[in-house]
This record gives sequence, structure tokens and C-alpha cells, in this order.
Amino acid sequence: MTNPDSLMAMTVAARATVLDPERIALVGGGANPRFELFHAASSLCSQKVRAVLHEKALPYRSNDMRILGTLGEHGLVPAEHYAPAYVRLRLVAARELGIGYVSGYSGRTSVRTEGFDPCVVPLLVDHEAGRVIADSRRICVYLDAVSRGPVQLVPDEPERRAEAMRQVDIVDRLPNGALLYGFHPDADLRPEPLKAAMRTVYDHKIMALEALIAAHPAEPELVAAWRAKIAKESGGRRLCRDPGFQRAARDRTAQLLAALEDDLAAGTFGCTRGHAFSLADLLWGVNLVRLSYLGLASMWQALPEVRDYAEALSRRPSLCREAIEASAASMPHSRFLDALAGCRAEALA
Repeated sequence: MTNPDSLMAMTVAARATVLDPERIALVGGGANPRFELFHAASSLCSQKVRAVLHEKALPYRSNDMRILGTLGEHGLVPAEHYAPAYVRLRLVAARELGIGYVSGYSGRTSVRTEGFDPCVVPLLVDHEAGRVIADSRRICVYLDAVSRGPVQLVPDEPERRAEAMRQVDIVDRLPNGALLYGFHPDADLRPEPLKAAMRTVYDHKIMALEALIAAHPAEPELVAAWRAKIAKESGGRRLCRDPGFQRAARDRTAQLLAALEDDLAAGTFGCTRGHAFSLADLLWGVNLVRLSYLGLASMWQALPEVRDYAEALSRRPSLCREAIEASAASMPHSRFLDALAGCRAEALA
């Protein structure tokens, strides 16, 4: 447990890195909520955590960060989650995790397999417990454990729990970063404005990180964090146009979807197969929305179980608001996301 006064001071400093006060808000009521979330509306992993908070009806302070730098007439404005105050807060969570920094690029975002990225969202502060928690998977499980109602997302029954968490781990292995940032050589259906942004995104990231390192030479902990981030983003820049890497990411996604089809058909889990809605359903739902946004829903058109599952999940209010609506509001328009508009309107009516 971190000293409450110290934690509050660090959190307030990190909050101040959000340049637009309108992106700081209280969600769900209460002037001093127990939880505070640093996130981004468009971030896939942030959407997972916000959907859990929605399901659990937990109030929280929302700090919606800009996670892409911008290059304007006054130079480069770095992403807000690169700021020293935010990285310092995130390193509190790193010490609790006790794992090494990310050292390269795989196209995946799992902390368990890739290492700790010190410059990403989401990040949860539990003011009551005096803890800072990183990694969307870990945050989601934590929130379900500290608040069991109104819906329990991680089952108590051992076999159901094991299967739900097995599915959660599978979702964690999807190459979401590669699919969002990468230029596929055969069928790149991402929105054109998104592709335009991705042409320079890695250059801007590395430029911003190098400037931060130059500005803080006397803070070795921050410098090490930013250097780890550069290693990851340099790998992304190298592979974002690599045909073999991009095809392999699609192939891996197709394999995981085919395995999902088999698991749903076997009835081992799934809210469409008679089981209670679980964390596995929620996380699959967020990822299926993202795949739809990227024009990849065709990957499950020949998978009837996954097709029905994706349609059912798109009607879940938490997923409508925190995945579909959030993506539509914060990312370039995707005509493929429009296909979910009917489900969205029905669920939120």
C-alpha cells in the first residue's frame, strides 16, 4: 500500500497532464470516488476496463488522455501518457507487478507475455486501498473481486472460472496492435484517415520520447522507462509494413477465431450457450467490436457460432457504450462500425 498522501499527490500531478479539463469527469456520481481511471476513449484495453466499471456500476474519476502526439506549427505535442508525472504514477504499479519492461514489438499488448510498457493506458488508482494497478486484464479481475455485484464476471465455480480465465488469456494473445497500426499488403480496409495517421505515428512517438529523454537527463528511472518505450515503438515502425508479419497477424487472429467457434459449439462457455455473462464474454465483445471497426468481421462470416455471438454481444449496453459508441466518437469514421448501429440503438434505447 502506498502512503495515501503521497499517492494522492502523484495522482493529482498525473491528472494535471490531461491538458483539456473537459476530459476529466466524474462518472456514476459521487464527489470523491474510490477509483480513478487514466484511459483513452479509443484505447482497446481502456474500453475493456470501462466496460467492467459499467457492468459493476462503479463510480470513478475519468481522465481521458490523448495517446497520439500531434505535429503542428509550434512543433510536436507529445502524447499525454508519456508525461513524467503519469509515468511516475505508472511505475508505482510496475513495482507491484515485479516484471521487466517491454523490450521489443510483437503486435500484442499482453503484459504477461510482452513485459511492462511504462507509457500506456489504462491505469487504475484505488484510493481506498492505496494501490495503483496496471494491465487491463489485471484491472478487470481486480474490480470484479472488490465489488461482486450487480453482476459477477469471474465465476466462483472452479471449472467455469478456469474456462472463463482461459478465454481471457486467449483474448490477451490477439495481435491487436498489429491489426490497428499495420499496413496489410492484401486487404487494408481501415478508414483512410486512420491509415494517414498511422503513416507517421511511430516517427512522432519516437521523436517525442527522445525529446523527453533529452529534457530529463537527471532522472534515470524515467529515462529507462522512455527508452523501453522507444524499443517497442521502433519495432513497430520496422514491422508495420512488413508483409510477412502483417499476414501472420491476420492468420493468428483467424486461428483464434476458429478456436472460439469450436469452444462455443462445444458449449464450454459463452453467454449464447446458456452460461452467465462473464469477463470472457465482455473481453471477447470488445475485441470483436474492434475487429469489426477495422473491416475484419468477414473473418467470422463462415463461423456461425462466432457470428451469432458477436451479434448478441453487440447488444450488451456496456459494450455498446464503451466499445461501439466510444470508438465511433473517438476514432475516424468506419463504415463497418455502422453495421452495428442498429444493435447499438436497440440496446441503449
